[in-house]
Amino acid sequence: MTVVDDGPTIVDIYTFDLDVPTTRVAALEPLLDADERARAERFHFDRHRLRYIVGRATLRSILGAEIGIAPAEVRLVVTSHGRPLLDPSHGHELRFNLAHSEGIAVLGVTTSGAEIGVDVEVIRPGFADDEIAERFFSPPEVTTLRALAPNAQEAAFFRCWTRKEAYLKALGGGLSFPLDDFGVAFAPGDAPALVWSRLDDPTAWSMVDLAPLCPGCAAATIVRGARPAIRHHKVDAQSGAIASSATPAARELP
Repeated sequence: MTVVDDGPTIVDIYTFDLDVPTTRVAALEPLLDADERARAERFHFDRHRLRYIVGRATLRSILGAEIGIAPAEVRLVVTSHGRPLLDPSHGHELRFNLAHSEGIAVLGVTTSGAEIGVDVEVIRPGFADDEIAERFFSPPEVTTLRALAPNAQEAAFFRCWTRKEAYLKALGGGLSFPLDDFGVAFAPGDAPALVWSRLDDPTAWSMVDLAPLCPGCAAATIVRGARPAIRHHKVDAQSGAIASSATPAARELP
């Protein structure tokens, strides 16, 4: 078990592409277990099936590397809300959360036992509008969004969306929690934060903007505890090699 003492929680953020060469997919598919293979076969479109295979196999590869076992030996359990967790039988305090949007995936990992949520969204022109904001944002968030200059609203919408999603994912209940029961900071110049919440203590959480790691996207992570130290790792789509901001040398996933 790895525990970080006397310092901030370390969050390892892995970014990777889900659209990879077919040779890479062929190398990754055997890492899935029987249930995952069966789920992959249920996808109607090949693109979605291949992205699922890459995402799940890369997740297994990273988690296996984190706890020192082969990817195929990683055991996952699923909560009643559909969130995958590392099987407690592994005896590790590792927590993780995986998010994806179109062909982009972001995985956050902590080994300190701190709950974590991650979300990413490709910024799609024309998607953000008042109707969606009124449906999914709290009244103060809608007011903040509408007060911005028109040319600033699209990016702000996606910042708000991903920060709210990251918090819900960290709680583990997904959309079972009302989206207007909490609010986040997202206006230009505001530090990312959980500002208020009826669900728990907002001061118990720290939020970090991950957009600089995902060009063309809005992305965020939130961790229970003090502001974390972020280490970024980019997984190469061709080889699986990891370029890390923490170490100059690259390592390679199976």
